[in-house]
Amino acid sequence: MKKSQRMQILVDVSKRKEDEVVKMLARDQTRLQQDQQKLAELKDYASQYDQQRNLLGLSPYLTTNYQHFVDRVQQAIQQQETQVRRSQQQVDMTMKRWQDARAKTKGMDWLKEKSVDEEMRFSDRQEQKQIDEFASRVFFERMKH
Repeated sequence: MKKSQRMQILVDVSKRKEDEVVKMLARDQTRLQQDQQKLAELKDYASQYDQQRNLLGLSPYLTTNYQHFVDRVQQAIQQQETQVRRSQQQVDMTMKRWQDARAKTKGMDWLKEKSVDEEMRFSDRQEQKQIDEFASRVFFERMKH
């Protein structure tokens, strides 16, 4: 088996690993988008309740209950912000893994191409050597006659 063929196997393995990381990156980016959407919805929900509180003119008892509810929504927002940060970190880490995998695949492919070029140059030299030997034999055969 030629070196370039062996290198192609390594390129294929590297490409499959890169493809796996791409799938993970897509999954992580989807999760981040979902987390960001949920955060936006929570903030919108809190904003709507805050606007309603200003319009309702609630009694002190209802204002306290209302405030407890708003506090729980704010806690949910803080938790979701934490989740968004975690999801973003995961996307960043997976992006780095993809970049590393991509660089490795490109490097392997470059080495394979280099092997193909070397094999072609070797083959060309061998072919030229055979042509030269044949031409020499023909020349010496003609010289004998």
